[in-house]
Amino acid sequence: MNIKDVAALSGVSPSTVSRYLNQPVSVAKGTAEKIERVIALTGYNAAKQDKKVEMSKNPTIGVVISSLLNPVFSEVVAGIQRRAQHFGYSTIVIDTQYNSEQEMQAVADLIRLRVEGVVMTVANSANNRALAVLKDFNFPYCLVHNQSTQAPCVYVDNYQAGRDVALKLIELGHQKVGMITGSFQSSDRAKKRYQGFRDGLVEQGIQLSDLLEVDQNKLDSFGKQETQVMTADDAPTAWFCSNDLLALKAINAARELELNVPSDVSIIGFDGMSLAQLITPGLATVSVPHLRMGQVAVDILFNAKAGSKLATSLAMEYELQMNGSLGAAPKSRFNEQALIGE
Repeated sequence: MNIKDVAALSGVSPSTVSRYLNQPVSVAKGTAEKIERVIALTGYNAAKQDKKVEMSKNPTIGVVISSLLNPVFSEVVAGIQRRAQHFGYSTIVIDTQYNSEQEMQAVADLIRLRVEGVVMTVANSANNRALAVLKDFNFPYCLVHNQSTQAPCVYVDNYQAGRDVALKLIELGHQKVGMITGSFQSSDRAKKRYQGFRDGLVEQGIQLSDLLEVDQNKLDSFGKQETQVMTADDAPTAWFCSNDLLALKAINAARELELNVPSDVSIIGFDGMSLAQLITPGLATVSVPHLRMGQVAVDILFNAKAGSKLATSLAMEYELQMNGSLGAAPKSRFNEQALIGE
């Protein structure tokens, strides 16, 4: 950071910043507050200026993602890097582990580095401090995966996709269904998928039987809580998982419990990651164009930097891949119980 960087982020001239540093009382209160915010965020120190990185001479895009452990984000980053390289830009990738505090730190670090813009996925786009800072500094950015009416974004309609999954399960005769999801607090996408799934069931007169909210950062096997629910006498005949990694864990748990997928229990994921098709049976899922979303996010970012009036919010198409681990409701469990009740 140097004085020119502080001036650009504050929306004032370098000479104004210089006056503030030397004679604070000579600068208007509103202007001084802007400069103070920039200095506080970036940690700028006039005595230790970094003159190596000049404005407009750091052709780099900052990329902030929720987790490097999830292969889905690798696909998104690949799309971002491919498109950025086309324009002669490199990337800096930061993993925030679905943590809002780490998102804030990532944004501060990237602003301090004077990247040309930021493409990011946040835990929740509503009332997000990191996004508020980017807006406050008029710093170019674009969200990927998060849907927002207040920010540039590339996303799929998670609510409608969840609803579509519910209707497909009902079509196959499933009356007892559950959902395994990542933390709603750390993923607004998971919450929208749940809301759509729940509403789709309710519209057809069915209530969600079980909702398991788990830590999506862990790659280990399900614990006692999850396996007990899956083996209960009234266990769901189908599980919808908020992402493919959770669905793979559910399939693994089913096998350990000697449940056949999909004859005994159906499992559906969300993302469409390639890895999930390497198992047998292949994972039924909602396929999302992650690579393309990353590329489009870069285009939106550069359009915004250029002052373009093109749309800054774009919904991408998803595809239901309802095969493999999804089957009809098993007759040997709840259908027989229904007959006995008659």
